[in-house]
Amino acid sequence: MTHRLLLAPLFFLASVHGAPEPQPIVDSIPSARDVAWPGVIALSVDATDNTRGIFRVTEIIPVASAGPLVLLYPEWLPGNHSPTGQIPKLAGLKFSAGGQPLPWGRDPVDVFAFHVTMPAGATSLTAEFQFLSATDPGQGRIVATPDMLNLQWNSVALYPAGHFTRQITVAASVKLPAGWKAATALEPAAQEGATIRYRPVAFDVLVDSPIFAGANVRVETLAPGVRLNIVADQPEQLAATEEQLQFHRNLVTQAVKLFGAQHYDHYDFLFALSDRQGGIGLEHQRSSEDGVAGHYFTDWSASLTDRDLLPHEYTHSWNGKYRRPADLWTSDFRTPMQDSLLWVYEGQTQFWGYVLAARAGLISKPDTLDAFASIAASLDTRAGRTWRPLLDTTNDPVVAQRQPKGWVSWQRSEDYYNEGLLIWLDADSLIRELSGDTRSLDDFARAFFGVNDRDWSQLTYTFDDIVQTLNGVQPHDWASFFRTRVDNTSEHA
Repeated sequence: MTHRLLLAPLFFLASVHGAPEPQPIVDSIPSARDVAWPGVIALSVDATDNTRGIFRVTEIIPVASAGPLVLLYPEWLPGNHSPTGQIPKLAGLKFSAGGQPLPWGRDPVDVFAFHVTMPAGATSLTAEFQFLSATDPGQGRIVATPDMLNLQWNSVALYPAGHFTRQITVAASVKLPAGWKAATALEPAAQEGATIRYRPVAFDVLVDSPIFAGANVRVETLAPGVRLNIVADQPEQLAATEEQLQFHRNLVTQAVKLFGAQHYDHYDFLFALSDRQGGIGLEHQRSSEDGVAGHYFTDWSASLTDRDLLPHEYTHSWNGKYRRPADLWTSDFRTPMQDSLLWVYEGQTQFWGYVLAARAGLISKPDTLDAFASIAASLDTRAGRTWRPLLDTTNDPVVAQRQPKGWVSWQRSEDYYNEGLLIWLDADSLIRELSGDTRSLDDFARAFFGVNDRDWSQLTYTFDDIVQTLNGVQPHDWASFFRTRVDNTSEHA
């Protein structure tokens, strides 16, 4: 008893006088402002080491004054809906000015930020590093093989903090293996041997304009200003028939007919047929990265489940890239994105992807209806909907980072894709019913996406904008229609 009485006051004193206090977190990275970065950044990428997948980067950044400078590696990437920047793959970083090396430090809070101090009299900063792309699927997506590569500029570039990315101008170039051809939405300015130099663009446009390149390339014009750039493991895999190409031409015709406007000056499908490079489906304003198995054309019947990919990504030029949720648009690649309207961005795009594939002849109407039925049946059995509303699945790209789940029926996943499809299918049916089959979701698509023809900036929207446009097509309590299906838990899909 005496022993315990002696310990109590000592413990009390220690808790009062010896407990640590938290150190304040200081954000020393300047916030982005809508002002221009002085000069043009020169970004050079050597992509010739494609066997090992090593991209060597030299970046010359003009500076206006001496003192602290913060450079950022892109973290929050459009189309990924989450912070997926591949910072672990950046290696060998060196900075110099006037030929003299400069010390640098990584920000202790934001590991995507690098601090360097510019010396007096320096007019530019040179950054050199390598992007060590995955050599095994366990390390991430394979982007380089002996026969092709996929260069995403966000993986090979740093940019100065404190500026909107649209205010940073970059002149990029890439050196490819000998004899290779490249496809991208960027406009070439010159070619010297295996090095292609592109016209300067804003950094956000550069990041939105990746490259597919390879030894086996076929380019087909689908419509004026719209190209299908096919890159394959083997030359025989390029053997698309005239009928198959016509289906893809029909896709462009049907999409433009549906939306009534185009939000690009030209558009490039970047289409990889490969069993070695990792598959992909990623949207951009004036292009899309599309990767499927090598037999897409040569075993047409086996590629059925891949044939909605190009329609889906093409639709994103209108839905997601031009018309973009207001809380998803950010001024730089450091600011977190908010995904609350992905049931529109991805869900309605999923709907149009299937519909356009059917209208183009890429997928038959019976197969499309079977796909809808399969989606409805599988989602209807997901017990997780009784605790997790569809709206919360829009957070899944950030929460789960697309990692495998042990109990997906209970946990749910990115259900805003396919359950979003079902909601828009329901909306289409309701418009047809209420209007006596005189109107449909096609009318919404033209009213919402078919504005400002050939404008390829961004036009943001909110939930209220969606409701207002729908009411202009067919009066109804659309706010309640969506809130019931999106915000609430439910027993059925």
